Amino acid sequence: MVTGIETLRDPGSRADKIAPVIKPLADRVSWLPTKDPEALVRIQGAVCLGTGALLALGRFQRLSTLVLAGQLIPSLLAEHRFWTEDDPERRAAERSQFFKTAGLLGALLVAGTAPGKYRPIKAARTGAHEAKLQAALARSEAGRKAERARRKAAKRVADTRRKAAKIGH
Repeated sequence: MVTGIETLRDPGSRADKIAPVIKPLADRVSWLPTKDPEALVRIQGAVCLGTGALLALGRFQRLSTLVLAGQLIPSLLAEHRFWTEDDPERRAAERSQFFKTAGLLGALLVAGTAPGKYRPIKAARTGAHEAKLQAALARSEAGRKAERARRKAAKRVADTRRKAAKIGH
């Protein structure tokens, strides 16, 4: 999300980095909304911000992680081109950024393709609901048994009083 905000505020620096890669690609791909690298970087920033917010809010988690992973691929190939660097220090820094971004891409792919984390929670909720229903049935049955026992006891008390009244007369 932070990268998305920074990109929306200042797309120029990222656009300068990706322009050499985007220009030839944009000429060949007709469905790109624009040939301007700065506009493409802004679109990427907006997508990054939106999907990051969805992921943070726990909405559409699988979709948002896969979209974030998809938007990292062009970023990975265009921004951290360590193989084109001549300066050893700059090359090492770009390689480090490249592998950090590649690791993030891998983590997003794992998170986006992993089984849903809410399935166990849903199963637990269903189990809890069933347990509540069984407890209610048990209480109801216990209530009926208690009522029968109370009536039986009341009948015995009444019978005993009648017998006692007969003996006493």
